[in-house]
Amino acid sequence: MKIYESMPNSEYHSLKDYISSSFVKSVAKHSIAKALQPIEPSQALLFGDAMHTYFEDQEAYNQRFKVFDDTDIIAEILERRPDISAPTMTKDYKTYKQKFEEGLSENQVVISGADHHRIEQMFKSATENKALQNIYEEYDHTAIWDEYSFLTDEEDLYGLKYRVRPDRLLIGENEQPLAILDWKSCRDASAKAFRSDFWKYRYDLQAVFYCEVLGVPADNFYFVAIEKEFPYNSAVYSLSEDAIMNTAMALGEVKSRISQWKKEESQASLGLPNANTITLLWAQNKTH
Repeated sequence: MKIYESMPNSEYHSLKDYISSSFVKSVAKHSIAKALQPIEPSQALLFGDAMHTYFEDQEAYNQRFKVFDDTDIIAEILERRPDISAPTMTKDYKTYKQKFEEGLSENQVVISGADHHRIEQMFKSATENKALQNIYEEYDHTAIWDEYSFLTDEEDLYGLKYRVRPDRLLIGENEQPLAILDWKSCRDASAKAFRSDFWKYRYDLQAVFYCEVLGVPADNFYFVAIEKEFPYNSAVYSLSEDAIMNTAMALGEVKSRISQWKKEESQASLGLPNANTITLLWAQNKTH
């Protein structure tokens, strides 16, 4: 296993010979062809990047992300034009923001004051979460590794090599990973809402995939769900024994599909497994 403490994002994501959890999830949800499509930049991705950076290294956050505080310029515009409904669409506002962006260095990114405030509150919520505090106390760890990159050395029985970059690892003696923490921003951290996100985005595959690569028991993987809106509640979730067993089987099937594609890349154009069959739909059983 190759371990990198600070591999640049661009380099990590360029390692196409190594299968990632994102690729696995995309194949499971749709197809090889879909998984091969590049992910377009978006505000959601920018926010997630900023949140993870803040959680793991606030000095790095302050270097990369520059907070655009537009409070004063909006107040000034509204004072002059109290009837306006969208001050951010005015020429004055756009000129002010453009000058701010021109003062940035090449690798710096703008983040809004509102998003910066959200991230601060999310971090506070996670830090004060007693379930998360208990996890730190439960494991006899000697170090914490944030955003370390791991690459497997050899192909496995499927003929595949893998890469993972866990948000946070609790490390024991001899640099042995003990537990994995994964930050998840969400609108609702309640069990019902997170369970919906969990299956929708196939977080189960991510957890078991990471644990298999790093040799960590799957029940030592913890999702820390944090709301990105007031009141910024947070909750900690892990996988049940049934979920672990079923997901391990599903992961094996996905790896097999990827393995077949590696041997015959023309299969990348295939869609969902049931795309060329008639699939009977069924209603959920009602309970009385």
